[in-house]
Amino acid sequence: MKFIPYLVFQGKAEEAMKFYESALGGKITSIQRFGDMPADAPQATFKNYVLHGELVAGDLKIYFSDSPNSVAQGENVTILVDCASEQEVDGLYATLSVNAEIHMTLQKTFWKAKYANLKDKFGVSWQLNYQFA
Repeated sequence: MKFIPYLVFQGKAEEAMKFYESALGGKITSIQRFGDMPADAPQATFKNYVLHGELVAGDLKIYFSDSPNSVAQGENVTILVDCASEQEVDGLYATLSVNAEIHMTLQKTFWKAKYANLKDKFGVSWQLNYQFA
């Protein structure tokens, strides 16, 4: 499993990505926008927001996203666990979801992953992801 910091903003993810790209000497490797999502299109206001972005700087990988909801500074960092198997993501979810605030239950997604988003009983925010081949 790999641990990846995930930074969430309210409409400033792309600006932050460019800032950290310069500051860390990294490279933005991908940006997907809410407007790229299939099916139910997001409101026009959010279509250019970053759904998922990736920056690589040396051995460091950082993910970015915008949220259409209010995001408080200090609460905009989550830990993404990139799991090596479906069993691993299932086990982590079973453990971390006990007495947790579930934002998205563990489920298969349109980006071909099994994914969950939650805040555990200690207030730590987690994103669990297993990418299908």
